[in-house]
Amino acid sequence: MRLGIDSYSLRWQGWDAFQLLEYSAGLGLDNVHFSERRNFASLDPDYLTSLKHRADELGLSIEVGMGSFDRFSSSFRAELGSGEEQLTQMLNAAKIVGSPVVRCFLGTQNDRLGAVSLQQHLDECIRTLRAVAPRARDLGIRIAVENHGGVDLLARELRALVEEVGPDAVGVCLDTGNPAYAGENPVVTAEVLAPYVVTSHVRDTRVWTVESGAMAQWVPLGAGNVDLAKIVAILSEHAPNPPIDLEIITGSGPKLVPYLDPDSDFWRMYPDMLARDFARFVALAQTGKPEPLPQLVAPYNLEGLSPGQIEAMRTQQREHFEQSVRYAREVLKIGERGR
Repeated sequence: MRLGIDSYSLRWQGWDAFQLLEYSAGLGLDNVHFSERRNFASLDPDYLTSLKHRADELGLSIEVGMGSFDRFSSSFRAELGSGEEQLTQMLNAAKIVGSPVVRCFLGTQNDRLGAVSLQQHLDECIRTLRAVAPRARDLGIRIAVENHGGVDLLARELRALVEEVGPDAVGVCLDTGNPAYAGENPVVTAEVLAPYVVTSHVRDTRVWTVESGAMAQWVPLGAGNVDLAKIVAILSEHAPNPPIDLEIITGSGPKLVPYLDPDSDFWRMYPDMLARDFARFVALAQTGKPEPLPQLVAPYNLEGLSPGQIEAMRTQQREHFEQSVRYAREVLKIGERGR
């Protein structure tokens, strides 16, 4: 299986798309997943063609993505156009750079508690995806909906969405880090979604029990207790062609998953989670040790940090990513070159 990078892994570096290509080639990666529209200086065909040309020179394939396509989501950027317009723009960009997918998402966990019901969000997503599905089919590109934001959609909900619109046009961007924040074992997520996976964001998580439920924290590959080898085996069987794109997000503390707290919003967010799925998350949490990752911790966008502190966070980010690349190659046996 090919090994790639999700550009969000290095969001603090301040690099442009060409610099990210050079870095990835230097590590011997196979694929670069530009998961956000802002990764590109422009959607101008000449710019995208030059990016594709440089990727070809470096022996890299490219995937592209964007943010929310649900106009009801707090994550949606209306200034960029309607959901249909944004997806169409990115489908056209994907065609130029040779990307087989356009990654996107509904929103975040918080959207499940807003004034708009989850069903309204889903109805809007289905409407938008159906509107652009003919264009995706014409181009031979799959719209890859991610289980995003800790999470907006549980695995079975996302699978139902894909099946409703049609898997010939819509697939899944499997994120292995987000499920734990919703009380879902990432192995369960992979089992449910694997037949529809067309790309991925892979990372590890430490999960352990506390009095009110569990704590979860994203860590470099191999530093958590998620069964990554099992997930890779599932993907090898059901989705062997899409790359394993590492999305390593560190630099933040653990997050509480308060499923035993009767005053929390957890079960309001996920009232229909199957007991058998949830039991496997509880079992995962019971294998973990209450040990947060020893690391530098900073605000989400490095606000308020001195230049020296920012550089320290950037260095840690690169180190954690490169540590994860080594684990992916040496332990999980992923990657076609650079091993």
